[in-house]
Amino acid sequence: MIIVPETPSHDPLDDGFRANVVKVFDGDGFLADLWNPYREAWVPRIPFRFAFIDAPEIQQPFGQDSRNFLNGLIMGKTLRLDPVCKGSSDGIPFDQYKRILCVGYLTEEMKTGKIGYYLNGSCSQGTVKYARPATRNIELEMVVNGWAWVVEQYSFEREAEYFAAQEDAQRHRRGLWSMDNPEPPWNFKRRQKQKKRSAAKQGNLFSVNSG
Repeated sequence: MIIVPETPSHDPLDDGFRANVVKVFDGDGFLADLWNPYREAWVPRIPFRFAFIDAPEIQQPFGQDSRNFLNGLIMGKTLRLDPVCKGSSDGIPFDQYKRILCVGYLTEEMKTGKIGYYLNGSCSQGTVKYARPATRNIELEMVVNGWAWVVEQYSFEREAEYFAAQEDAQRHRRGLWSMDNPEPPWNFKRRQKQKKRSAAKQGNLFSVNSG
């Protein structure tokens, strides 16, 4: 696995949401208990979706693998989630399914030993000599390890960095890029909708008018 440390490293819970992940749906969506600092209480089972990546659907090739990878990264862990308001959401950080759009960061201790990491646009191997905490960008880890696409519908501040990570994953055929032409999930979902519309039209052709 290739990790993606932030530079400079963020204070893990300095801003954004503090959330404990309780369920991972797929490679970009999950449920988490959210800390409310005003009530000093946890709000249970809030749905979230990463804002700038799109993982394969579960029904697609590598969909389950993508989910499993994200599950291994974040399940049962505390994240900092920075809400994202995309242009089409009218300044509200929700998608059409009422999930909070976010970028996720995980801070945990890096153990001593050899490690693969993505930094400043390239992957390298290194050795951790002293165990220490590091803050990592979960979206970028999904992309550089080959388990998600960068979204193409929206421009965002770090898109050059994200697309460079995707190109690195493609070049080294990691994850879903081991396929020659993996189908992006937005194309897959469009095809599925077209099939449903075609099936509905076909059904109407053979419907019987009993009146």
